[in-house]
Amino acid sequence: MKLFWICLLISFALPAHSQTAPTASNPAPPRLSIADFGLGYPLSNDWVRATELLRTKVASENSTPTFDVLLAAVYVPKSKISESSPFFSLRAYRQPNTNCRKSLEMMIAHSQDQKDKPEGDITEFSAAARDYFRLNLAHGLGGRHRCVICTTAEGRLLVWEAGAPDEKGLDVIQATLDSIAPLPPRSAAGSAQSSQPKEGAAEEVPANPPPALPKRVRVSQGVSKGLLVKKVAPLYPADARAAYIQGTVVLQAQISPTGDITDLELVSGPVELAGSAVAAIRQWKYKPYLLMGHPVAVETQIQVNYQLTR
Repeated sequence: MKLFWICLLISFALPAHSQTAPTASNPAPPRLSIADFGLGYPLSNDWVRATELLRTKVASENSTPTFDVLLAAVYVPKSKISESSPFFSLRAYRQPNTNCRKSLEMMIAHSQDQKDKPEGDITEFSAAARDYFRLNLAHGLGGRHRCVICTTAEGRLLVWEAGAPDEKGLDVIQATLDSIAPLPPRSAAGSAQSSQPKEGAAEEVPANPPPALPKRVRVSQGVSKGLLVKKVAPLYPADARAAYIQGTVVLQAQISPTGDITDLELVSGPVELAGSAVAAIRQWKYKPYLLMGHPVAVETQIQVNYQLTR
């Protein structure tokens, strides 16, 4: 499992020399998200996001990165996680560029070692009415298959770095591209107009309109602990135990109105312990959180502590 998490944090994208690092007089722009490109990228519950974890890793290694990490995720179906799990990260390069093929060709030309050696030619394909370019790379640690996928949006390169135990795993990652779609435009004028009564229609205003309930509320860890009715203890990974690795894994969690874990994101903690925490928490069960007598979804943080005993 340790091998898998090391692979998750390894970077093998486009060469840094093709980007211009920000200077003191030209500071880095605010960190971008996928929504800043007018796109939505929903993932199924089989994917566990690790965006904040990877952002923290990148920030600790490079004070002036030339890209923003938009998304990182691990494929974890049926509450299982292993070193063979497919994973991907999505980054947006800050320097304007709209030529994926040329950028990938530069990557091929400047490949310096076997680790990043391309395999095969650049292929082009479409998904959800968007064009993509893909380049397979030499197998990585443990023989994992790897590839780089590129598209453009808002005049920037969007680059996926993908790794999986086999070609089928890379196909699982590529299939997520079908879910990418433009976000609906925000129109304040249209919203204001739609809120006006239609001409000739009587305006009916209830005397005591019922308050609208939020779809999701944020609660503290203490509140969520009080709702917990089923807790599955995580298994201490053997390789982490042998390496004397201990600490606290922090995850951002969403709990449905019925008390089920519906979404998890890794926030911090030893990466060697993260998979064990995810597999356990996905099996936890909570009492519904009631707001004005109605169950609502909850967002909270969960901590899992790993401590070695003598």
